[in-house]
Amino acid sequence: MAIFYRGAGINTYWYLNDPMEQGFVARSPRMTPTITRQMLHIARSTVNSPFISLTRSYAVAWHYAMLGSERVPTPEDPAYVHEIEIQEPLPPGLHLLDPVKEVAQMLPPPTSSGPPYQHDGLPDFLLGVVDPGPMGDFLTQHAMQPPSSEGTPRSPNLTIELETLVRALRDAEILAHEIIPATCVKNSFNVYPEPSVSE
Repeated sequence: MAIFYRGAGINTYWYLNDPMEQGFVARSPRMTPTITRQMLHIARSTVNSPFISLTRSYAVAWHYAMLGSERVPTPEDPAYVHEIEIQEPLPPGLHLLDPVKEVAQMLPPPTSSGPPYQHDGLPDFLLGVVDPGPMGDFLTQHAMQPPSSEGTPRSPNLTIELETLVRALRDAEILAHEIIPATCVKNSFNVYPEPSVSE
């Protein structure tokens, strides 16, 4: 048995369509579930996809419930974190995918002549990928070049493969394809920002 979570901010799709009654169904379940679609779903936040994002982390689900809410949740008007329990054998038709494993299988070998998936910036470049809002400046730093190089100044290389890997790890993300039945949705927790210690 495995436990997964899904945040639902106020007035978001899963807030308005209660999965405890109807389960989880992707917005575009008839799309072909390719690795490219996985990467677009994760790295570009494509909502019209054949996948449903789940997380192994309650904290990540809580964060997305807060972030996605139209207004600040309160005890009287909360957002939700849904707890999903999935056992082997999986419900008929349901597939769970680890996007890190899926993307890693298609990465080129180190000696490939094509562009590498790795970045070529400073180590803190990844902070910008993890949290592009407050740390976005790390994404725009110039990529250092060897002495006496006359290459065009540019930002470090960021491929969709790297962005997918980093975001999937950041969010402890697992993708579901097909229907997660309502019987798998075991709890729906009311969530809202906790008052700070000084209040």
